[in-house]
Amino acid sequence: MKRRSQLSLVKNTKEEIDPYYLFMLNYTLALFSSGYPVAEVMKRLGSQSYFSPYHKFYKRISVLINGYGYKIKSAVSSTLNKITIKPFKEFLIRLTQAISYGDDMAQFLEQELNTSLASFQAVNERKQESMNTFLALYGTLSSALVFLIVDITILAVLYSIGESLINLFTVAVVLISLMMTLVVYAVYKPYAKIIYPPHIYPISTVLIGVTAFLILFQREPFIAVFSGIVLLGLGAKLRFEEAKLERLEKDYLVFVRYFSRTFDLVKNLPESLLGVLRGELGLMKTYVKKMYNRTLLGIDKLLIFKLMSTESRSHLISMGNTVISSTIEAGGDLGFIGENLSRLLQALYNIRQRREQNGRAFETTMYTLQLTSAAVGGALVAIVGVFINLFSSIAQYSIFSLGSVNIQQVQTIILLVLIFLSYTNGFTICVAHGKPLPICIFYIGVLLLITVGGYEITLILTQRIFTTLFSPNGVLAPPS
Repeated sequence: MKRRSQLSLVKNTKEEIDPYYLFMLNYTLALFSSGYPVAEVMKRLGSQSYFSPYHKFYKRISVLINGYGYKIKSAVSSTLNKITIKPFKEFLIRLTQAISYGDDMAQFLEQELNTSLASFQAVNERKQESMNTFLALYGTLSSALVFLIVDITILAVLYSIGESLINLFTVAVVLISLMMTLVVYAVYKPYAKIIYPPHIYPISTVLIGVTAFLILFQREPFIAVFSGIVLLGLGAKLRFEEAKLERLEKDYLVFVRYFSRTFDLVKNLPESLLGVLRGELGLMKTYVKKMYNRTLLGIDKLLIFKLMSTESRSHLISMGNTVISSTIEAGGDLGFIGENLSRLLQALYNIRQRREQNGRAFETTMYTLQLTSAAVGGALVAIVGVFINLFSSIAQYSIFSLGSVNIQQVQTIILLVLIFLSYTNGFTICVAHGKPLPICIFYIGVLLLITVGGYEITLILTQRIFTTLFSPNGVLAPPS
């Protein structure tokens, strides 16, 4: 089977709960409630890289228990000093105490899962509110940066400041935009994990770098248009695949609910899959049919779920299948585990939908602001250029002298700044949606086409209008 790489966009914070922590709790609940001994639970948790970065700590604990004969309390204690994730560290301490005191592990872990899920939802609600405020500020400031350079250009013309100040403010604008983008990414970094074919991530990175390099050094509008078309084409393909995967994960939630309840009644995998197939499963129906056919061929249960995870290319489905297959293998209560898993999946789906809704609003706003900034920027630069030529041609009537500014260079600077904002804004839109980063090339492509089209069209039209007005036969012809 062709090996596939995983694009990891984990939110590695030290104080907050992430979705992989919640799936890890669900998997731990499935193992303990199914009757696995402590040593086997630690071994299985350590072998599942889906629950990164938690699995590496469980792997160490498992080695200490199974390899060196440590007790669970001693193994966990020797591992705690290496853990920097506060919620996970506190959970391991409580887990050790529950095991040592002989508590009901299923009840303890269910309570841990419910508490952590409630905390995760509350934190994400607050983040959504703060993100809406910050993104509104980001959009306003992003469009204001272009007008700042145009204003500096006008001041340079009126007060003979020179072009050095324009160049200085251009660098400042680029740094401010880059800093804002990095802040958005650091604070609201998406949790998304998608298993792409190995070449997608490097290709998208190289495309962004190559197109930016060509635009910067060629400085031709048609290069920017061509780059936008290329990025838009590949980005549209990635976006289509990602949208399909989102629908698949939504249908997977339905599958988990139906399958866990059906299996809890019939206790037979082929009959459970056949019963689920009678319902409406959407995109999941194809995968469930394959699973059913494989059960008829006598393929191992664990392998059936593993193959479905690989074919789906979804990290979320892979984690869910790990929980389900381990419960089935040990003869655990799949009805109980499936109910907890479906609640977790539903919560994640609701959070994703909320973020997607906010992302669409921000995307529309940025398209509008980018087009407006490009059009107004092009018009103002054209007007400044026309008036510079006008005043230079009637210098004998001027009561003050105008500064000398290379208007062609200013036009290029404004266009390059707008193009740079297309890259940073496209990246920010991707983060606002909560999408995997390769999909940002789609938004960058759209913004490049909007920017270059709006800027060049407005620039040319404005130049023609004012050139006609101030021509020798025009309405506003200068005195001879």
